[in-house]
Amino acid sequence: MAILNVTPDSFSDGGRFADAEVAAEEGARYADLGAAVIDIGGESTRPKGAAYGSGATEILLESELGRVLPVVSRLRALRPSIPISVDTRRAEVARAALDAGADIVNVVTGLDVPADLLELVARRGAAIVLNHCRGTPSTTFEESSFQDVTQDVTADLERARARAISSGISESKIFLDPGLGFGKTPEQNFALLGALDRLAPPGVPLVVGASRKAFLGAVSAAPVNGRLPESLAAVAACAAAARTRAILVRVHDVAETIRFLAVLSRAEDEASRRVT
Repeated sequence: MAILNVTPDSFSDGGRFADAEVAAEEGARYADLGAAVIDIGGESTRPKGAAYGSGATEILLESELGRVLPVVSRLRALRPSIPISVDTRRAEVARAALDAGADIVNVVTGLDVPADLLELVARRGAAIVLNHCRGTPSTTFEESSFQDVTQDVTADLERARARAISSGISESKIFLDPGLGFGKTPEQNFALLGALDRLAPPGVPLVVGASRKAFLGAVSAAPVNGRLPESLAAVAACAAAARTRAILVRVHDVAETIRFLAVLSRAEDEASRRVT
């Protein structure tokens, strides 16, 4: 899942794609490289906390619509078959994005999705990503406390999934995201990254977004745009867990990640041939 932020203030790439045409062309390039999904976001969701200070400020509905819709429409025209995800908490934005050609709604506040947004996704037959974030990005570090982070996150995500199913969303169209970086310490994030095979029932797909996040910097003290090695190591952890379930890695460094995964895939193919 390729991240395409059309925001001026996202934590690592804000302002890169302020022009809708440029953004859509970049999304098309990601598709050509081999990305499975293009995830378009018009509002930064960096959380308030030690890593990002006061966090992102909520923007007006009109601003989010103005950033997202031209990119969704143009990317759909450029690449008619690529699945497009819209990263939003608002039913109004999701509705307009689905009208413009999006297929998936990625909700950062996936534990508390507005009922009208769930109903919209169900009615349109779209897919949904439910991200683990207690509270909102601006309150998550205040509202999050875990006895056992793996067990607690698993239980929270299962409740969110059950609510989505009860709203009429097809089980096959629900993705769960452990919400790395949202209300969790570096140690808790690494615990979740090492427990991807246990965070959801068998067969339930995950979306994992570790790319460039602050907890990776706890290992090396590398600045946000210097965390490619750490991000690829997180992808390797996802690849290991993907032996037992479908996982989408949500990444900024699309070309590098695809090359990295190609090497892992070739190595696994060779190992399988030797065994058989």
